[in-house]
Amino acid sequence: MRSSVVAAISILVTSTYGFPLLTTKADPLEKRQSAGSYYAIKGASGGIHPRVEVRDLENAGGEPWNLFLLAMREFQAMDQHVIDSWYQIAGIHGMPRYAWDGVEGGGNIGYCPHNQLLFGTWHRPYLALFEQKLQQIARSIASRFPTATRAKYQDAAARIRIPYWDWAKALPTDQPVVPTSMTVEKVSVMLPDGTTARIDNPLYDYNFHPLDNKEINGTGCSLFTGGGTPTGGLPQVCQNSNKTIRAGQTESDHPGLNSKLRSILPSQRTLLYNILSQYQTFTQVASAQTCDGTAKVGTLENLHNAIHNANFPGHMSPSGVTAFDPMFWMHHANVDRQLALHQAIFPGAYIKTCSAGTPTYTIDIGDQLDASSPLTPFHRNAAGDFWTSDSARNIQDLGYTYPELANNPSNATIVASIKKQYSGPADVAVTTTKTSREAKRDTALVMEELYLTEITLPSYGLDNGMGGGAPYNVLLFLGDVPTDAKDWQDAESFVGLASTLGAPGLQVDQTTSHTIDLSLALQRAVTSGATTQDEAQEYLKQNLHYRLGLGAMEIKKEMVKGLEVSLISTAVEVAQSDDTFDRWVGGFQEHGLIEG
Repeated sequence: MRSSVVAAISILVTSTYGFPLLTTKADPLEKRQSAGSYYAIKGASGGIHPRVEVRDLENAGGEPWNLFLLAMREFQAMDQHVIDSWYQIAGIHGMPRYAWDGVEGGGNIGYCPHNQLLFGTWHRPYLALFEQKLQQIARSIASRFPTATRAKYQDAAARIRIPYWDWAKALPTDQPVVPTSMTVEKVSVMLPDGTTARIDNPLYDYNFHPLDNKEINGTGCSLFTGGGTPTGGLPQVCQNSNKTIRAGQTESDHPGLNSKLRSILPSQRTLLYNILSQYQTFTQVASAQTCDGTAKVGTLENLHNAIHNANFPGHMSPSGVTAFDPMFWMHHANVDRQLALHQAIFPGAYIKTCSAGTPTYTIDIGDQLDASSPLTPFHRNAAGDFWTSDSARNIQDLGYTYPELANNPSNATIVASIKKQYSGPADVAVTTTKTSREAKRDTALVMEELYLTEITLPSYGLDNGMGGGAPYNVLLFLGDVPTDAKDWQDAESFVGLASTLGAPGLQVDQTTSHTIDLSLALQRAVTSGATTQDEAQEYLKQNLHYRLGLGAMEIKKEMVKGLEVSLISTAVEVAQSDDTFDRWVGGFQEHGLIEG
């Protein structure tokens, strides 16, 4: 039971930074949980405003960016016992493992429905809760500015929304995938009293105050190395670190993280484009659970997993503590954006009925789930009615939209925007001649063959030695594989990876499917003279290889039973305009397992 959670009565004190911080006086949560007293999640108010890309928000600067930084810092400074503090809201996802807003459950796992039907829609009210509190704090800060600037800050507060981090965005090679606004330790802000101050960057990390090992500890972050026993890394990070860490054990390694994300940028972009451009059921797109059959194109949940695992052994990797990192919120705002884009392109597709394949704090394996299932622990009103996938279907009902969806664009406009953003090279500095597809548009109909690898991953198939499933990656290569695992993602032969997050204390016989598009790798092989289009299939069979690993660690293949990597292909009808997608037609052809 979340008995230590308290409701909040706001008072103001002065911080060491020279401006008031929102703090709280504690009242027992039981008072809030009497009839008609649940925490009502409405989302941000003040109209429907877009969540924008974090780099765009920073580049625009001015009051919106300044207020965002001030509000994020004050949010993180809240008493950790307050029900809508950063600590308590982040804790809904995993640890601490007790009830939020009176929604009781059980088991050694959080509320988040990973590998489950509700994964995509569950995060909508979760993000809305965070956004609602962020705006409440921003409004309070705006009111403290002097009359001359107060109106501008109040307008910025009305418009404030969580910025999304587009980790599939095309970038010059000299620009980091993780924006510098998230990797610098100090930032300059304008305080309400008109002075400028250098403060700890609230987008860099979250500092526990304090770190309570009864609530946050290594049991939520166990890892299996392939050597037979649990090991250091993750348990030590969660047990000992007073701050969130990215891609490191004691300090964040942002250069290393950027290197990993740069190496997977081409494959992440291609998979995202494929998911958004090819029809699949909503369930296949939104979650890794195979309710409507295997997602042959790909799933947004599996796509998002790679960003979490790239942060190993830091807090963004294990699901139990991932939501404490500020990166989590911008990452998941981006995943929600991707889901909203799919909804806009295929408006008739939505959640169907499916039994839960994995448990959460409030859901048991086998429970029947559908669009009316409660998205626990999120209440829509003080009376205690829950948000559902039905009520969260329209993002405008939660007070936000995304740039591509503002002003009710036509389907053709949305398609053109997605093609412009994600169908080109990952490096925007790369100039290309007319592509083969564009060159062939003069003909009536162009058909091409698309090769992919299909990876079947046991979601919890790597035993962490402590009764749960450990995270792992399946890395794909076309050509020779370096001997040392630390060199894998830098190799010219590296194509992409598939990731699963696992879960401490959870071992379920469940598999999910992930595809890696081989077009770019095959094009390089053809250009170099290693093969021809006519001989492509045999070349791929002979030269595709895969390895299992996490970070710089190799995991022996025999440690994950049921893992399969196969070569498949489909025919593609090439689009004849910039506002229509290519169509995958004729089903998939199977070409056998990849053994190497």
